[in-house]
Amino acid sequence: MIPTSTQHVIAQSDFYLEPELFYVAQVSKVNTPGLHRLVCQDEKETTVITTESGLADLDVIARNKEHWNLFVINCANPFYCVGFLTAISTAMTNAGLDILLTSTFSRDLVFVPQQHSAQATELLLQLGFRQQQAIPA
Repeated sequence: MIPTSTQHVIAQSDFYLEPELFYVAQVSKVNTPGLHRLVCQDEKETTVITTESGLADLDVIARNKEHWNLFVINCANPFYCVGFLTAISTAMTNAGLDILLTSTFSRDLVFVPQQHSAQATELLLQLGFRQQQAIPA
């Protein structure tokens, strides 16, 4: 169960859908990290989330074949919101959607296969998130 305090934070949080499609790639080299949405490296591998045009900047070992949409979620109270990500992932899971969920310092990024973006939008709205109509500058 999601705490009431978290439901209040969700009601004060918003999201928008990036217009570009994204890919997730395992790479051996990233030439220009600033071209990509996310570069993550651990002791096993380097993973990059990027657009189609960004793939040319990478030495790709493997990548997903599907197009993914990106929902950017602006949490009204980052770090201090028990169950915030659980609410999102549970709603998507219960609807049968495959997602990739990651976080930055102040935002949560939810990647959804393109064919499920309308359904994901509806789920976020049902949870209580507000949708931004345009990407902020």
